[in-house]
Amino acid sequence: MAFETIQYTTVPLAKTIGLIDLAVFVALPGCVAQALSDDTTTVVLASIAGFAVIATIRGLRRHSSLKTSFAAAKANLEKHGIKADLELRRELAVDSVSGKIVFVTPATMSYQIYDRADILGCEHQWVNKSNSNGQLSKTENVLVFKTRNAQQPLYKIRLYDHATAELWLARMNAVLNS
Repeated sequence: MAFETIQYTTVPLAKTIGLIDLAVFVALPGCVAQALSDDTTTVVLASIAGFAVIATIRGLRRHSSLKTSFAAAKANLEKHGIKADLELRRELAVDSVSGKIVFVTPATMSYQIYDRADILGCEHQWVNKSNSNGQLSKTENVLVFKTRNAQQPLYKIRLYDHATAELWLARMNAVLNS
């Protein structure tokens, strides 16, 4: 029952929006719009457009970077004899044949490998909230994995919809109980 954190790459992830980006893509267009026009609406629209541009660019770069990082993790896993046949959100890779469950942490570019015997359980947790119309919606929709690792006893993986979480819960229970 050894849990080892394995560094699979040292290529850093693309950065999120920073203060310099905000200054260049939000404040600068706003200042230029202010100099060219005294209209406050134009200044606000120029700032919003600048933010939309930088948010889109950074979001696409981050998505591509996470995809590349997860591909590097999978390649490293294959070197260790683990063939992931189930993947979830670039955070979980499962070799259902050998019973290996891998939690990938793209932010640190590392992963931890667990044998199915080291996973104590998996459950689906969510919080119901009602909107202004009184309709219930599921929020904070997560799969929670309980492990034998005292340093990292829980892993939470966020999911966007209830049906996907239920499907993955069934998959994980099948892997853990086989």
